[in-house]
Amino acid sequence: MAATFHYLVPIDFTPVTENALVFALDAAKCNSGDIVLLHIISHAEERITAEKNLRDLAAKYQNQEVEISTRVVIGKVLRDIGLIAESIGVQLIIMGTHGISIWQKIFGSPALSVVSNSNVPIILTQKDTSFHKIKSIVMTVDLARESVQVIRYASRMAHIFNSKIYLVGKRYSDEIFMKKIEVNLKVANNYLQEHGLETNIQLLDENNFEKNLIEYCREVKANLLAATYYQDMFTIFSTSLIQSLVQNELSIPVMTFDGTDTSSGAQFGFITQ
Repeated sequence: MAATFHYLVPIDFTPVTENALVFALDAAKCNSGDIVLLHIISHAEERITAEKNLRDLAAKYQNQEVEISTRVVIGKVLRDIGLIAESIGVQLIIMGTHGISIWQKIFGSPALSVVSNSNVPIILTQKDTSFHKIKSIVMTVDLARESVQVIRYASRMAHIFNSKIYLVGKRYSDEIFMKKIEVNLKVANNYLQEHGLETNIQLLDENNFEKNLIEYCREVKANLLAATYYQDMFTIFSTSLIQSLVQNELSIPVMTFDGTDTSSGAQFGFITQ
């Protein structure tokens, strides 16, 4: 009997995070998963009110198909969500994101701070994101070999939902860059095919790449966009681009994973772990 797939949904009692719960419920129904609702408080005196509010929210959505449990923890939101997820053995965090303000663009998104402190992959949803059965996953691949790290999680999602994965790279005018892209796309494609998944490779022009990527997502009716995030590296998948992808106009959920801590070691060794 397969182990239950556990989802963690951080809740701050705003409509954005409640919508993330709705998304998680629909996802959990597809693979008989369960959900843990997490609210982090700063002081012990907040606990009684927080526990009541979290139980009320769980009761609002409780049904016989998906089990919902609740946890209230004293801690720091940006630091502790990932630690808690790992400690209780969840496979995926689904987190609602608020709009990106000018200050967040300058100093970094809180959502991405959570990503950088988590070893558990995260799906980021917008306030208007609704769940659609994940039949098409668009996964971005770039020059750095770390950009294919999210492939393990995209592969897992594809198996759960019987999805096709579309690998997307930038078509560079520089020949050396193109060779690097081609190697990374080949490695990713081989990995997916070895795991029995249907794939497709697409190169998009480097000019207006972000816009071209979203248009491609529209074309293939993407239900999930996957990209590795690494805050300490100067690459196309910098903080600013991931922020932009998370706020995409199609409200497609974005699955990401911090590849910074696992970027060392043998070439492409991380995707065989």
